[in-house]
Amino acid sequence: MLFSEGLKPYEGELSAEIQIGLREIRDFFGLEQVSVLAYDKNHIAIPVTYKVSIPPLGTVGGIDIREEEPVLIKISLNRYPDHVPLILSNRKDFPKKHLAHLYVSRTSEEPGKFCLVRNNPNEWFAGVRMSDLLAVGEQWLFKAAIGRLSDDGEEFDPIRLERYSGYHVYKYDVLHEVVRKDERFLSDLGMALLFSCILNDHDKKYGSLTYKTLFSVPFSQLDTIVKVIEELNTKAKSKSNSPLLSILVWRVDGEIEAEYSSSLPKAFGDLRQYFNQRGIDIDATLAVFENLGLREKRGLPIVHAIKRPKKMVGYGGHYEFINFCVLTPETKGVPIPDDAEVWCQSNLEPFSPDLAAKLSGERRSSKTVYIGAGSLGSKMIIHDARSGKMDIGVVDEDKLLQHNLARHALYDDKVGVNKAEAIIRQISDMFEADITTGFRAFAMAVEFVADNVFEEYEWLVDSSASLLVQNWLARKQFSTSLKVSRCEIADDGRLGLLYIEGENRNPRIDDLINMAYFSAISNVALESWRRRDSEREFSTIDVGLGCSSTTTVMPDDIISFHSSVFSRLLHQEQSKSSIGGEGLIYLSQIETEGIPRLHSETITVPAFESMSCQEGSGWEIRMAAGTSARLLSLCKQNARIETGGVLVGMANYKTSTIHIFDLIEEPQDSKGTCTGFIRGVKGLSEIIEAVKEKTGGLVGYIGEWHSHPMDLEGLSARDRATIEELAVVNRKVPIPTCAVIVTNRKILPFIFL
Repeated sequence: MLFSEGLKPYEGELSAEIQIGLREIRDFFGLEQVSVLAYDKNHIAIPVTYKVSIPPLGTVGGIDIREEEPVLIKISLNRYPDHVPLILSNRKDFPKKHLAHLYVSRTSEEPGKFCLVRNNPNEWFAGVRMSDLLAVGEQWLFKAAIGRLSDDGEEFDPIRLERYSGYHVYKYDVLHEVVRKDERFLSDLGMALLFSCILNDHDKKYGSLTYKTLFSVPFSQLDTIVKVIEELNTKAKSKSNSPLLSILVWRVDGEIEAEYSSSLPKAFGDLRQYFNQRGIDIDATLAVFENLGLREKRGLPIVHAIKRPKKMVGYGGHYEFINFCVLTPETKGVPIPDDAEVWCQSNLEPFSPDLAAKLSGERRSSKTVYIGAGSLGSKMIIHDARSGKMDIGVVDEDKLLQHNLARHALYDDKVGVNKAEAIIRQISDMFEADITTGFRAFAMAVEFVADNVFEEYEWLVDSSASLLVQNWLARKQFSTSLKVSRCEIADDGRLGLLYIEGENRNPRIDDLINMAYFSAISNVALESWRRRDSEREFSTIDVGLGCSSTTTVMPDDIISFHSSVFSRLLHQEQSKSSIGGEGLIYLSQIETEGIPRLHSETITVPAFESMSCQEGSGWEIRMAAGTSARLLSLCKQNARIETGGVLVGMANYKTSTIHIFDLIEEPQDSKGTCTGFIRGVKGLSEIIEAVKEKTGGLVGYIGEWHSHPMDLEGLSARDRATIEELAVVNRKVPIPTCAVIVTNRKILPFIFL
């Protein structure tokens, strides 16, 4: 009763690799020589016998595993050693129905085929020898004898499919609940109808149809669903993505099946018999389907739910689902012939938040709204979605245009669609089997988004690279619970900048951006950027007849690099565990010439000190941390003598803000008395020019400061006269005229336009 008895000796030539493998088989089993049989035209089989250690009290459950188990080592003549040899039972009465980790045979007469490793067995075999494979086969038989083929005895292993034709994609839990709750479509049949679609109908790609099921169809909604299917199929340009109805069947007696199917049906007549053995009337089920006018195209997906004695491995339920596809006649009303081909399909779980979290090894739960869905923002949004984040808002008023395809995360099927709506549609499609209201598009300029929208989010990420948005963020009042950040790419892609505001929005986004400019004084990467940026000539790229766009030429992979780093940092700091209450300037750097060199830096920024103008101009002064303490200290150091100097910073007319980062103490030719101060000029212009040069002309002289040690809390007549003279000069630059008075206890800013 051995399969090898029907095989003849192989008389052809054997490759050097196979001969080496045969010697390993000989040595492993202690044979004088091996017998080589012709299995088929492409394979040979070597009959050998394993000695199995049977427990003293016999095999667990009385399973028919013997002390001597004959097997066949099946080797490919053309593909060995790239293709793993198979270990087959040589016994025709091998207990295939009672063992896990056996592949389903094409016919019941085929040998039982051991499933030895998870994942790709050819990849595994590429790193081991023939003797390693044989040792695993020996372990397999021993585990079968002691009932330990399954890693966890409290779970049931599913049927192992080696050959299948395509996939049926659905959430296990969706189908399991239908069967568990016995949600029959009709009272007298264990069946349900499922709303599905054809994901793929390209035979050359998968060799079959591939389906995706979304939900079960209640009888009360059948007419509506059928109309939707007909309308969508009428509009469909191809077979792909066209909707249809699938059938889910189960036995109504609740019988548990502990045995494995040694083979699965290949023709409709065999499928009918397969179901009849389980008390499932598939003809009556198909009659219902036909009477409702639901016969579909050439493929009819049927899912069979089998109740197992234990919970399925990796799932929360006791039902195993076997997926069939019956190749029905093209013509409606024609009965399905017994010889109609039946394909067995593999199940895949659809992409879901849980699956995304498992695959990425993290769960991104913070609710995030993005301002800007351009090349950088779109990639960061996709990163979040692919990690399972289900609460994403996107604000953008622009449409995706043809030239955007050079660097955008979206493809040509979204050209002409608003970017926010297109990216939300894209990530919603990724989670088609999940119902969520967390993906929201705001196809408008950010200033038109209602204030209460931002209250729904934990993070705001500005990826727009827009000065308009930057100014809006500086002026906008948000809830203190909203964490605000901004990211951009500069210096022809060499530099990525990510800013995260501090606690209670201090330092603010504009504080951080302007501090980055000022930090060019001491930071080499920032200085290189500012120098190159000040000399830059923007190129104009023609994107259409009579239309052009000023842009920086940059490859897609550079944007992808920075977007990945930004996305990772924002996730790591979703609770601001590293930076605490301070603000952050993060620099991601890549040298694009030659072999790429990567580097990153972080600059933490304490809260700025905010002061309002004393004259009611509506302007605000924001000083870098420590500046006011330094001013007060200088005032006290000089006792009753007035001192002063120059303020270093920059102004923004749109936000009515002056940022002060540093101060220059009195030049050597300055003169101070108890009643006045005349600020000198010696060496001052050289210091200011050095600052401007390193910051690309953005940071420089921004005002004057001097002390009032007698605690006069206001401008003297001489101060006002000097300010009037300075204002004439400053209006030509233009910058506001800023004067800061320092007393022993107060700092008093005055700003004149």
